[in-house]
Amino acid sequence: MVNQCFGNKFQTIQATRICKYAIILCVCIFTIVITLSHFNSPIGQSDGLRGNFYTSISLRAELNSSVTVTDLKSALRKASMPNKTLIITTINAAWAKENSILDLYLESFRIGEGTQHLLNHLLLVAVDQEAFKRCQQIHPHCYILVKEGSDLSREKVFMSQGYLDMMWARILFLKHVLALGYSFVFSDADILWFRNPFQLFDEKADFQIACDRYKGNPHDLSNAANGGFNFVRSNERSIRFYEWWYESRRSYPKLHDQDVLNKIKSGKELFEIGLKMLFLDTKYVGGFCERRAGVKDVFTMHANCCKGMKAKIADLRLILQDWSSYRYLNGSSVHWRAPDACLHSWSATPKRMTSPTYKGVAEEAALNSRHK
Repeated sequence: MVNQCFGNKFQTIQATRICKYAIILCVCIFTIVITLSHFNSPIGQSDGLRGNFYTSISLRAELNSSVTVTDLKSALRKASMPNKTLIITTINAAWAKENSILDLYLESFRIGEGTQHLLNHLLLVAVDQEAFKRCQQIHPHCYILVKEGSDLSREKVFMSQGYLDMMWARILFLKHVLALGYSFVFSDADILWFRNPFQLFDEKADFQIACDRYKGNPHDLSNAANGGFNFVRSNERSIRFYEWWYESRRSYPKLHDQDVLNKIKSGKELFEIGLKMLFLDTKYVGGFCERRAGVKDVFTMHANCCKGMKAKIADLRLILQDWSSYRYLNGSSVHWRAPDACLHSWSATPKRMTSPTYKGVAEEAALNSRHK
């Protein structure tokens, strides 16, 4: 009887231990499954967020940076509008110097029609310490994104390796902004804002982008997209699109983000993702590639199809002066004097010109030089 009692008690203890081990094992398996689901589940759920655990690892690993989710969330929250939308512009030391491109960019908001308040929702993302310090001196919303092991502070020659690194780091960063649930207008700093472009955006589109050349139809995928200005809504489709765009760089290692986009935008992947892409009319979202935006129609003006910072600064100053004249003369007839320096910046044709747009500008510059 005693042995039987001890035996039953021993079996009870053993069963209890087995139950405890089983529970611990189940908890461990459940934790692993949940963790893996953060990596494998589609980003951009109904709230536009992926777990902090995933995002933290992704930001550090993919960007090879000391970026933290907490810092990024704080910067986005402070700059965003109530609907979690903001304007994002990347800068380096070369463009952020005093009396350089950044100063012209900010000035356009101050003297535009109904654009002053948009400065409250502009986040300047510096890619080096020098640009970050300058930003802190002149603007309330600054964020630093330092890519370890690379120097992004100097002016980047078009299509150089440094230029390509900076462009792709930008695409990767913007993907993470979308994953955190924020929609954005991305604007290059060499774009002047004269009117509020938010009234131009289609409420049903996921991704709306400027053009170097516009063919008259916002749905036409053969429009020559320009990655320097776009409006993107945060959702699962846009995040998947940015992931696909970034991964496509492997198929075109010698092209920058804009040329890769123009290669892949007609692919079956875009249809599978379900992204609704629209192209913005150059009559309103203007640029130097296709000079259709008159002073009375222009919302933004981009110093695109221009080689070198010196030429960009010269022509952007002309554009600002012409806009000021237009405002001072109360809508009287004023015509753009630019591009001038940018047009002639292509007189020496670059060795590598992958885009037909740039070839056209170079040919136009050469033709004009013959007539002078």
